[in-house]
Amino acid sequence: MLERITGSCYKAMLSYGVHHLDKHCAIVNDLNVFPVPDGDTGTNMVMTMKTGLHSLSETTDPLSSVAQSFANAAVFGARGNSGVIISQFFKGISEGFKDEHTADPSVLFRALDKGCEYAYAAVAKPVEGTILTVIKDATNAIGENLGELRTIDDVIAVFLKEARRSLENTPKLLPILEKAGVVDSGGSGVVYFFEGVQRYLNGEAPEAAEVADTSEQSQYVDYSVFHKNSNFEYGYCTETLLQLTVDREDFSYSDFVAGLERMGESLATSLEGDKVKIHIHTKTPEQILTYCHGFGEFLSLKIENMSVQHTQTTQKFLCSPNEGEGLFAVVAVAPNAMLQQMLAEMGADVVILSKEVPSSKDFLEAFEQVSAKEILVFPNSSNSILSAMQAGSLYKKAKITVLNCRSIAECYASLPIIDFNETDVHAIVSEVNDIIGNIYEVAVIHATKNIQYGNKTIVKNDYFALSGEEILLTGDQFERVALLTVNEVLRKQERSVLTLFYGKNVSEKQIHSLASRIGEAEDEVEICVISTQNPIYDLILSFE
Repeated sequence: MLERITGSCYKAMLSYGVHHLDKHCAIVNDLNVFPVPDGDTGTNMVMTMKTGLHSLSETTDPLSSVAQSFANAAVFGARGNSGVIISQFFKGISEGFKDEHTADPSVLFRALDKGCEYAYAAVAKPVEGTILTVIKDATNAIGENLGELRTIDDVIAVFLKEARRSLENTPKLLPILEKAGVVDSGGSGVVYFFEGVQRYLNGEAPEAAEVADTSEQSQYVDYSVFHKNSNFEYGYCTETLLQLTVDREDFSYSDFVAGLERMGESLATSLEGDKVKIHIHTKTPEQILTYCHGFGEFLSLKIENMSVQHTQTTQKFLCSPNEGEGLFAVVAVAPNAMLQQMLAEMGADVVILSKEVPSSKDFLEAFEQVSAKEILVFPNSSNSILSAMQAGSLYKKAKITVLNCRSIAECYASLPIIDFNETDVHAIVSEVNDIIGNIYEVAVIHATKNIQYGNKTIVKNDYFALSGEEILLTGDQFERVALLTVNEVLRKQERSVLTLFYGKNVSEKQIHSLASRIGEAEDEVEICVISTQNPIYDLILSFE
């Protein structure tokens, strides 16, 4: 039985929890409230927390330091709505552990309670029946029984018992879950994580908690692009953990930091006991090392050439030529290189290429690519909005406005109306919101399995038209379902423009045949055809 959590214990608990969630990631992903095989809740939670794990190296650090390092890295690496919420949960936990070298059950409860508070604050309009409810119910159960909980094992056992009960109750709180016949995916991820924590407390073998390395350091770097005449203008990102060997009474932290400030930029330091963490950008890392070595020994050391990093970054970010600082810039997200190029040609200053939803760090790096007083962000997915907003709250060099743009179709309709010479950014945002609010989208999807959704039955290999949470109609022929959908929408709504965004499973012959037949039936509607290479959605019908 564990009576107190130390820094090393907390790291092990995190590792076991992430590993156990990772093992069940596919199950969490499959708990999708819509009959579409694109769930990524588990993936986003795992990737977010793995980023946090990769920040941990010194298991001898006090609990507060380990918790803060994990939480800060998770916040920067947060992906998707579930990733942002779970990162804020751990951010709150780190606040609850502040100044604590170890934690007993009462301190752990305080930290979990703070984590719950931060998780709710991450969402503008919290919805019950989600991951938030599961975290809240489980934490409240600890508070109600705290006087009887003597060990950390007791706390986790109560948390898990109530979390499982709360998870099973989520369909009663959220009708869409009941309609789909599933429990909340994010809440399920929380249960799997804490099951992993409990496995650690129960004495599982250490090797059971190994988590595969997914850090960016494993990416291939093409060094052949560099030569003796290359311009290494960006310098070096230098990070170290310095063990002080001088007497503390002879060491002035403020003077030490002032010395570093004269040698580089983007300096960030923290003093934890007799150890100093340092991050600095410099063109002369050797000076940094010599200076620091005069005060202690290096426990860890990392020096990265930022010119190399910039070469890698430009593969992820497609940037328009920067002609100096402007009033505003546009950052958008694209799932593939073809759409990345298209959005850049339509005026976006930076387009993030991200097959998965971008992390908060991805958005922050994109913001750094432009010089503007304000940045308008097109997340182009409902699952990217929170990550973009979290990045916006962290970025201090410009005002960030995250538009409520949830699809490529909405971005495609919005970019052409932006006047980049306009000085009233508020007016631009208002106009974009009007455009987005006027768009009506319907997805036509190929069913990969038999699906029961409310009172609708979808047979494997049939096609169905989905608008929001509503299945409009189904059928066994792609073109017929699409034609009937267009006819039904235009019969009810007065629309003048229809854009067909077709996926990778639809041929050019099929889409042009469909466009021709729609044109014959609806001669007053302007029709546009755009390829997306989307592997899941065969067709998105965007009505304006």
